[in-house]
Amino acid sequence: MNDRKNKHIIEQLGNHPAHKFIVIGGIHGNEQSGVSAIEHILPELKKVFNPNKGNIYFLKGNIDALLKNERFIDKDLNRLWLNKHIQSKQTDIADTRSLRDLHELISRDICQGKYDNCTLLDLHTFSAKSGIFCIPAGNQKSVEFARSFGVPFIEKLSDMLPGTALSYFGNKGMRAVVFEGGTHDTEEATENLAAGLWHALGYAGLIDDDLEIVQESRKKLIEISKKYPHHLELIYRHKLEDWQNFKMNNGYYNFKPVKKEESLAIQDSQEIKSPAGGFMLMPLYQKKGSDGFFIVKEK
Repeated sequence: MNDRKNKHIIEQLGNHPAHKFIVIGGIHGNEQSGVSAIEHILPELKKVFNPNKGNIYFLKGNIDALLKNERFIDKDLNRLWLNKHIQSKQTDIADTRSLRDLHELISRDICQGKYDNCTLLDLHTFSAKSGIFCIPAGNQKSVEFARSFGVPFIEKLSDMLPGTALSYFGNKGMRAVVFEGGTHDTEEATENLAAGLWHALGYAGLIDDDLEIVQESRKKLIEISKKYPHHLELIYRHKLEDWQNFKMNNGYYNFKPVKKEESLAIQDSQEIKSPAGGFMLMPLYQKKGSDGFFIVKEK
């Protein structure tokens, strides 16, 4: 394993090849809470983990962007998971180097080209001010995994975001879920992601599902989410070609109801209105991003 691939590994636990559970924090470099949550749970996890239950791999995503606390350096790593980028020989783009190293680490070294016994949990945060939720890959076992968290989960979003690690590995048959734990750089987000990790590891059978910390974590996630709609699907994605010419109107947050034709943003000096009624998801209040906002509805 080369030195760059080694830098992606925070910790590896277990010695049983039957089940491989992969956790990624910081696939966007300004989302430090995922790495913090991993580091937060590791001391206690090592006390309760049974190495004969499977293998857990805790990974850093975009290591160059994490060092600079930037979403990405040149290109969004979580939009590059396409064969044309994975197979590219280009070496001058840091984000592409992280892509190839992570791909080789996960696909070849960890899963060894067999994805049925691999699970991916991709930890994220957002620039909006409230709400936690899951995004499953487009297969049934991923939907069931997302549903198990007891928080809102959004179907069809992975299908509308080509180039994400979620869609790439989900399309290969892996059980895969993104967990969005809260606002960037907040203690609350780190705590929420840690709670999601405890739940997921219990659900996957890698630790005792009856552990007090697992049960308390589930209660925490359910309590946070009780005021939000739970089963949703994507109906609109506002894709951006140039984030610098987009400005979201103030006051939007995850799951805020929006009406059709409601004014949401300004782009290239033009008013952007909602194409449909539903709920707001991930309004962009940061400098870099590929999407201005999403509209979801209850399923």
